[in-house]
Amino acid sequence: MNKNTISIIVAIIGFIATITAAIIGVMWGKENVSITVNIDGKSVTLKNDDIQEIANNNEELKNNASDYEKQINNLKETNENLLGKLGIANGKLDDVPTIQYQNCGLSIDGEEKIINTDKSSVLINGRRYYSKDFVDNLLPENKSAMEKDNILYIGKIVKEKSNLFDRQMVDKSDASIETNVKDTYGTIHNKAVIFALSENSITFNANKGYSKLKCTIAVLDGQKGGGIIQIESEQGVLYTSEEITSTTEPIELDISINQASRITIKQLSGRWSYNMVTDAVLYNEE
Repeated sequence: MNKNTISIIVAIIGFIATITAAIIGVMWGKENVSITVNIDGKSVTLKNDDIQEIANNNEELKNNASDYEKQINNLKETNENLLGKLGIANGKLDDVPTIQYQNCGLSIDGEEKIINTDKSSVLINGRRYYSKDFVDNLLPENKSAMEKDNILYIGKIVKEKSNLFDRQMVDKSDASIETNVKDTYGTIHNKAVIFALSENSITFNANKGYSKLKCTIAVLDGQKGGGIIQIESEQGVLYTSEEITSTTEPIELDISINQASRITIKQLSGRWSYNMVTDAVLYNEE
């Protein structure tokens, strides 16, 4: 036998190992390699070119297997990403509110209002909402609703405001500032200036920073009242009340102060009347 010729005869059991050995032989540079195998009772001879083709195919299969493995890994990663997104999507679906629209009309004191009833009411997660037509018709004629910066304003838009009784006190004459006080109509106020005698007064620094003053005039619970309240600034008298008694309904003021430097509140008459001014706020408006 030529030393460059190798003949291998094997049973089917050793087929794979023999093929592998032959392929290795080809890769080592041996020539005229042949393999005879018995498959299903038949002898099959694989020659050098066949083995070389098997070797080439085997290498191609290895490369393809590597590519397939990369593709499988990519598919696995894509699948995990999709499953994650699906989970997030399912969570968001759980947060989707239930919405029920209704065509609802409006009647006030027996008078039916003309509004657009198409989807004028909506129930979102059990909470009822109404259209702006409802809001506009519920307001007094001298008030309007305006939305700005995610706030619905009824009437004026206040730009700046400051509690007058929290500002610097310039002067005081027998007036006292009390907290959590009740008026004769049962309303509790967070802070109030109370006047017991006539000519009691108190002055606060307004610092020329505000154009309007809102406040309420009332009588301390359990007292008779009877005095007159006056509000003034360095520019002069801004407001003078009628006589206030325990049966006088609380008076809500909203007056111009024209960028006053100071605000003085005083009681002009009344002895042991315990009139009071509450909820005093300085503000500007657009």
